[in-house]
Amino acid sequence: MGRPFDIIESPGEAEETDSSSSEDEAAGSGDDEGWVVAHEAEDVWDDPSDGMLAQVFDAAEAGDAAGLADLLQGLQVSLDTRGADSDTAIHLAALYGHTDCVRLLLDKGARADVADADGALPLHDASAGGYTRIVEMLLDASPDAIDRGDREGDTALHNAARGSHAEVLELLVSRGADVALQNDDFKTPLQLAEHGSRAREVLEEAERRAAAAGDTPQLAPPAVDIA
Repeated sequence: MGRPFDIIESPGEAEETDSSSSEDEAAGSGDDEGWVVAHEAEDVWDDPSDGMLAQVFDAAEAGDAAGLADLLQGLQVSLDTRGADSDTAIHLAALYGHTDCVRLLLDKGARADVADADGALPLHDASAGGYTRIVEMLLDASPDAIDRGDREGDTALHNAARGSHAEVLELLVSRGADVALQNDDFKTPLQLAEHGSRAREVLEEAERRAAAAGDTPQLAPPAVDIA
């Protein structure tokens, strides 16, 4: 990898126990992020809300905005709590393109700048899917996230370029996204866009403007990890 990225250890992770420890001791105990240490040091997610957070994740993934709204009324843990795959609820809503769920989660205080274990923000997920309205909402909530890179240095522009999502690219460029940023393979978004596509045309024009302004390629800064 071309740029270091520090990933926090799963909350609740503990040092190995000796062979005389009981199975209960080896299982460890959870904290408010829902992680426990299982046998043989395998990480297992344990819902810290007695099942309600898992239902929140299901509703966010399914796009059930009404059900999500009902669940959030009784949720007693942070909306920024990560699940078994390290995604938060807003990651899932953004990944699957559920605009109403993203809007609801933001209104309820969910952070748009929380990275999953791969360093990806909800903005990365929405950009990869071509969900322009969601990208716009996430940028409004966290403007500084626009040029943040994941573990591989990919920014939202890189993800949108791979999917040839011209409308998302236009939005990101209009908001000031840096087209000269390279990922850890030293690729700019333009180098990932399909030849002959509208997406490539958008990036070619943006790169011409950047070159005229004297911008030089550099590695993307890492995404903000969970607090």
